[in-house]
Amino acid sequence: MAVDKDRLHEEEEASFVRFCKIVLGWDYFGLLTEAAKQKKENGKGGSSGLRQVKNTYKDVDDYLATFEPLLFEEVKAQIIQKKDDEEVTEWVMRLVVECNESEGFLLSSVTYGDDEGEKIVQNDLLLLSEDQFKERGGNFPQVYAFALVEQRQHNLLRLRMFLAGEVMNLNTDVIESRTRLLKMHGLITSPGMLHEKRLFSLKDQYSMPKLLCLSTISREYLALRSVGSLPFKDLILTAVDKSSGSEDQAWKVSQPLSEHFQGSLNKSQVEAIDAGLLRKAFVLIQGPPGTGKTQTILALLSAILHATPIRVHTKG
Repeated sequence: MAVDKDRLHEEEEASFVRFCKIVLGWDYFGLLTEAAKQKKENGKGGSSGLRQVKNTYKDVDDYLATFEPLLFEEVKAQIIQKKDDEEVTEWVMRLVVECNESEGFLLSSVTYGDDEGEKIVQNDLLLLSEDQFKERGGNFPQVYAFALVEQRQHNLLRLRMFLAGEVMNLNTDVIESRTRLLKMHGLITSPGMLHEKRLFSLKDQYSMPKLLCLSTISREYLALRSVGSLPFKDLILTAVDKSSGSEDQAWKVSQPLSEHFQGSLNKSQVEAIDAGLLRKAFVLIQGPPGTGKTQTILALLSAILHATPIRVHTKG
């Protein structure tokens, strides 16, 4: 069954909009307070917050209901871990040059200094505030919000913000307004002079004018939401290990090619190739960046192209 690319693109667009609405409406200081409370409870012997998940799922909705909350918990964790209690809070002043609204988002352009170089890229998450403040002093600002970098052009940053409110329980149909977001919307869209529409961007502990980059985890989210469009979704939902045929239909590589793999690949890569040659309906090759997944897949394709089914060798 082929994947409908146009439909998949539409679903990815809708999923990215959903991702942005949920994340950009969060309260940064609310996340820090919640994390501090959880840390204190864990110190008293409370639960670590880890939970076991099931292996099989009734349908796609059941699958998403399990893993979507976990992914957003990971986003929160990445935001929180960038904050160090001992760091000195630094800010970068930015001026709002223009703004417009589209599909519920406020799209604004703010200034970007020449001295910032390549420090900010697409999908970086910023924290913008009307005023500078010291986190350790407890005097938190009244007007602040997250912003996602859509692009950087010369001395301007194009930002996406969601200021309608905070999404409740991952339900984008239920949005509660927040005073801090309404005031931020008023500040950015006000008809005031350029120098009056200024914001401050929080730096991280490495003096980078951003909190973190969401590129990787947003791609993970799009992949998670697209599971319903995959031709092998039933294998993911049921977690059933089943072969597309009998063992004698497995692929067998020649001795020289096998020796080449043994000499140029590591043990786990060879095991992944062997698993792929068994002709199972679904094989997952998993590994962190830089561990040789692409090299393994290329080797597997080469093996299949130069291999023959075992039954040819046993019955020929």
